[in-house]
Amino acid sequence: MTPIGIIVGSGFGHWPLTGGRESAIETPYGAPSSALARVAIGECEVLALARHGRAHTIAPHAVNYRANVWALHAAGVRTCIGVNAVGAIAPGFAPGELAVPDQLIDYTWGRASTFTPDDAPVVHAEFTEPFAPELRGHLAAAAAACGFAVRRGVYGVMQGPRLETAAEIERLARDGCTMVGMTAMPEAILARELGMAYAICAGAVNHAAGRGPGGAAILAEMERHMALTMARISKVIETVVPRLVRSAV
Repeated sequence: MTPIGIIVGSGFGHWPLTGGRESAIETPYGAPSSALARVAIGECEVLALARHGRAHTIAPHAVNYRANVWALHAAGVRTCIGVNAVGAIAPGFAPGELAVPDQLIDYTWGRASTFTPDDAPVVHAEFTEPFAPELRGHLAAAAAACGFAVRRGVYGVMQGPRLETAAEIERLARDGCTMVGMTAMPEAILARELGMAYAICAGAVNHAAGRGPGGAAILAEMERHMALTMARISKVIETVVPRLVRSAV
């Protein structure tokens, strides 16, 4: 059975789906952020990877995205779900709510974003739809089946590791961003280059800078909402994985 990959971000410390046997995989791009943990969901197997390392010691700009995606692909993963904590930008989008973004805007720089060597012919990857539509549909349907409202929208990818200024969030809002995070790129394009179906199940853990009521403290919001948000996403994953296996996405 082909395993499904899960890349878990900042909420890994609160991630309730833990595995048993782990596999350390070396890649042509170095070591991935963590070993691949084999997690059983019903009769299905998921390979989970901690994007920032198990102790959350790898900053967003320093993640070895190529090694992470390559390791999952080498282990047989062809369908991959990114689990991302985000800041809510859009009006009405509140901490604790889930999102399955359908677009992104990349504001990062300096990150290795292709598997194509510098001395090889240039390869232009089709990226009009950065997230696999069918996988997005499955994630949204699973969230609804769990009783969770889920919104779509545009994920603005910032460099980090610092959080954004209020003016930067205003710019992202004018650009059409619904949410802000730091890790959707280059993860999404690397998965595309390897032919993997990739989509994100995101959870808002804070209001983005300048968006919270009464000047809410962002770090306090993150601490308050992270565990609940990760628990909700894990329920969506538990629901969607058997559906993906049955539909052979």
